[in-house]
Amino acid sequence: MNILFILTDQFRFDCLSMLGHPVVQTPNLDALAAESTLFSNAWCPTMACAPIRASLFTGYYADTHGMGGNQTVLYPHDRKVLPEYLTDAGYDTALVGKLHLKPMDRAFGFRHLLRHDAPYTNYSAEEATDSAYIRYLQETAFQHDPAAAVQRFTDDEACQHTDEERFMLGSGFLDLEHHEVNWSVRESVQYLRHERPAAEPFFLNCSIFGPHQPYLCPPPWDDLYPADEIPLPDDFYYSVEDKPLFLSSPQMDWLNRRDRLGWDEGTYRRLLSAYYGYVAMIDDGVGRLLTALREEGLWEDTLVVFSADHGEFGGQFRAFYKGLPYEASCHVPLIVHDPRAPAGGRRCDQNVSNIDLFSTFLSTAGVAPPDDVESRDLTKLVSGQVSDWDNRSVWKKGNQSFIVRESDKLVRGNVDGHVVYELYNLDADPLEQRNLIDEPARHQTIEALRAELDTWHEAQDEKGRLRAETSV
Repeated sequence: MNILFILTDQFRFDCLSMLGHPVVQTPNLDALAAESTLFSNAWCPTMACAPIRASLFTGYYADTHGMGGNQTVLYPHDRKVLPEYLTDAGYDTALVGKLHLKPMDRAFGFRHLLRHDAPYTNYSAEEATDSAYIRYLQETAFQHDPAAAVQRFTDDEACQHTDEERFMLGSGFLDLEHHEVNWSVRESVQYLRHERPAAEPFFLNCSIFGPHQPYLCPPPWDDLYPADEIPLPDDFYYSVEDKPLFLSSPQMDWLNRRDRLGWDEGTYRRLLSAYYGYVAMIDDGVGRLLTALREEGLWEDTLVVFSADHGEFGGQFRAFYKGLPYEASCHVPLIVHDPRAPAGGRRCDQNVSNIDLFSTFLSTAGVAPPDDVESRDLTKLVSGQVSDWDNRSVWKKGNQSFIVRESDKLVRGNVDGHVVYELYNLDADPLEQRNLIDEPARHQTIEALRAELDTWHEAQDEKGRLRAETSV
């Protein structure tokens, strides 16, 4: 069974027309879901790109694998990762796009490697130097000034504290042909049609950089949803006064500064217009990639997974980016097409995490995962067998964590040296308008969830301590 893993970056979970989004249209993802299982309750395991991707490729949470931030290194440096397991099982392995695992002198088991972790040098010069996409730009659109390919991205990225709107939108200097989405899709199709060995099963990770900022895409995607015609989402107007973790976070500094600069609803609409256009451009690319898969006669023998590493606040509480344990930031899209499963069009409401894809991919390849991995095999859920599923999902970033058990979500964090909690019922309140932590009627639920979350959180802390001691 082949595996096609389409991974996006910072894709808000509800930006799918199949889920009734009021603006963005995603006909190709809708069509995929109509033949697949849509997981409506899927979360990421931690806070940002690199730590999450390390979890997807190892099956462990960050306290074990050691990548707690974007510029950290896997522990141990030679820890075996998913493509290496698959190579051992006879798979040809290919990556087009973002990997974000370090050390970068490793190929991490990919035979066909076109890595593009970042186009700028603001955080790591080696990421731009290593980028296959940047090399493509330097050979094409920037052939007369190769250094400018990186400098343009770097200048935009440097604007976060001086011109945040430019930081989020970018300068829009690329045409349609040279945009990263088209490059990622084109190179992935090239692999499917010409680069893969016909005699071997393949694992292809098409890892698209967006809709991570800079959001602005070339025509026709830049004004597909005119800013003055789109409504701001309901959760844009939600108060954060009952959310101590948000109130004590850097997001409040960003909000206060935007207010001082006079950001109005029109500003937010411009940003969301660009973001929604980026989502639509990705949907179009997914359609082209799946068309190639069918034309090559591979559809009936390929597990296809679409997901994101994490979400995007996308206006929730007037915020953008990610990094906090709230739904828009941590809830992710997840669609799984397994041709071995009964006819598609199913919706699975069980609580899962995209860390579970590690064990799911190994199961598809007939490989047993290590006994101690923290990843679960989703194959039974895709097949409609849900009777023995432990219906929870967990997330952790340093001293913050949450558990979703059934429809209740308990969030834990540290404010001024004190552990605090927030509680939300996601059935009644899917985007966390009201913190229920002080509701007397919820006391029993809170105590049970707190005991479960504290036990898991402290066990993860202990794994982190053991790793730190071992690495000294």
